[in-house]
Amino acid sequence: MRRISDEFELPDFDDDDDSYGYHLRRQRRRIGKWIGLLALCAVMVAGVYSVARVTTEQSNDNFCLGCHTAPERAYVDRADAAMGGALAVDLASYHYQYQRGQGAAMRCIDCHQGNGSLGARAAMLSLSVRNAITWLAGQNNSALEKTYVTEPRLSNDGCLACHQKKLLVAGMANHYHNMLPAVYEMWRNGASVIPPPGSVDQQAVIAAGLVRYDTSLLCSSCHEAHRTSEMDKYLDTKIVVPARCVQCHREVGKGPLSVSFPAQ
Repeated sequence: MRRISDEFELPDFDDDDDSYGYHLRRQRRRIGKWIGLLALCAVMVAGVYSVARVTTEQSNDNFCLGCHTAPERAYVDRADAAMGGALAVDLASYHYQYQRGQGAAMRCIDCHQGNGSLGARAAMLSLSVRNAITWLAGQNNSALEKTYVTEPRLSNDGCLACHQKKLLVAGMANHYHNMLPAVYEMWRNGASVIPPPGSVDQQAVIAAGLVRYDTSLLCSSCHEAHRTSEMDKYLDTKIVVPARCVQCHREVGKGPLSVSFPAQ
């Protein structure tokens, strides 16, 4: 008797053959990979949306106050009072008042976002995460009179963006500004040096340019934005500024190590 073989006949499985289980496990792993990939995509989309949303909302001071409650609420109240005609009690509220007088707007983020570059954005987001963790842990600094900046280079870039004309005036009379490393870099990147008033040979001043001095001082070293002050230009010329002058002189190896200013 002939036996007709069927090439489509299923192979015989014995007890030791786990081929079916292997294929089932492989299918499950494939499904698991797709689920993981979809979950990763969802997380990435949520992250991009969150960054975009925060970036947009940061232009609104009230959004900032959703997390920054104390002492930032007091800072916004100071600014609101200054814009309403009251005496600006600190440098930050004076900026709000001045900008309102010029028909422009002022926001917290203007001084805390750096120069808007990708690196500044990353630094700001990193700072936001650290601040959130500190706040959740109940260890945030709620002191009202701030005499330091957590991420000073971000606020320093904000100062540079608005005060170039003051910083780039050449000459010894303005050396406490034009000798800062950040100002030197600004000049090297294309900003023009400004001859001081009354200079005889302005072309020579422009040609000479600036000299780099290695000091750690930044704008906020002298200009404390969230400290109440009745002093002229919101500068503590009795304690803070002389100490910063001496610090700079020590770091660059030039200048007197004892500095004082006339009483105002």
